[in-house]
Amino acid sequence: MLLASCMSTVKITSVVEKNKDGNFLLKWEVSPDQEGKIDIYSALSDSSITNFMPVKSSQIADQFALFDPMGSGTREYFMLKAGNITSGIIANRIIDMTNIKNFRDVGGYFNVNNEQIRWGRIYRSGDISSANIFDKERIRRLGIKTVIDFRSKENATLHPNSLGRGIKNISVPMSMGLDTVNQKIEQGNFSRSDAIKYVQDMYVGIVENYKDEFAEIFDVLCDPNNYPILLSGALGKDRVGLAAYFILHVLDVPDYVLEEDYMMSNRTIDITKVVENAQGYPEYIQEALTAVLTVDKAYLNYTTDYLNQKYGSVDKYIEKELRVISGKKNLIRKYMLYTP
Repeated sequence: MLLASCMSTVKITSVVEKNKDGNFLLKWEVSPDQEGKIDIYSALSDSSITNFMPVKSSQIADQFALFDPMGSGTREYFMLKAGNITSGIIANRIIDMTNIKNFRDVGGYFNVNNEQIRWGRIYRSGDISSANIFDKERIRRLGIKTVIDFRSKENATLHPNSLGRGIKNISVPMSMGLDTVNQKIEQGNFSRSDAIKYVQDMYVGIVENYKDEFAEIFDVLCDPNNYPILLSGALGKDRVGLAAYFILHVLDVPDYVLEEDYMMSNRTIDITKVVENAQGYPEYIQEALTAVLTVDKAYLNYTTDYLNQKYGSVDKYIEKELRVISGKKNLIRKYMLYTP
């Protein structure tokens, strides 16, 4: 989650998050360690650097500052300056929702060329069909124009998204084979090792069987009128996680950051609230459920190793199978990166 200004031997790393009181907690480090002043700038929009106004000066050694939210309180952007070194644009990645799990921004990361991904262009989340008035208002304030729904056609029909007019819903259904898993759980025939193999096989099945659906997602990303975009699934961790991985990979985000973004679902999903009466199952079933309902680096590594072995690299898979050639990459970078 850390953002860094890397154009100098001096670096500012920083992160902002909402605390339990609804205030913005801004944290920073300057390396190498040094004393002095750090200036904090804030804005309600990241569309231009001129929007940022000075709000506070602190000592570098303080390492944090607390701010009451301006505007709606949904989003606020910050920048830090120490001497002649400026941080990237900082915003809260996790967006608080009442009935929607795992709602967060895919932006803010730096790629290998020290270019920053724009905040507020692509979000990811779990199922939004149960969004209440509070959630819908937050989605409206985020300006989301397009929802890409990964749920099965049956699930989407039973639990339709209803965010109101002006938001386009694009269905790219990808089956996860949960019926078989549910049956095994009810029969008491599902162990943790079974769960791990199920997720690994599911991921390989997704990347092999839904190439056209992933390609369609990249087509959506090539139209500037579709932004901001929300990628939404059941829990927003597997199908959505792979889609976010491929998108950030196209934007040249480093592997360790791709992994961090994938693993963040474990922070934003409370699995005790996902399965009803989970404590009623035997311990080995509970361990299996935990393996299915969480993300693990091993799942992602298994999938990337598979793509490397079969296609030569993740890049070759994306280019050949998802049809993301240089022209598409350049368009997506144009819409997704901050320009100097």
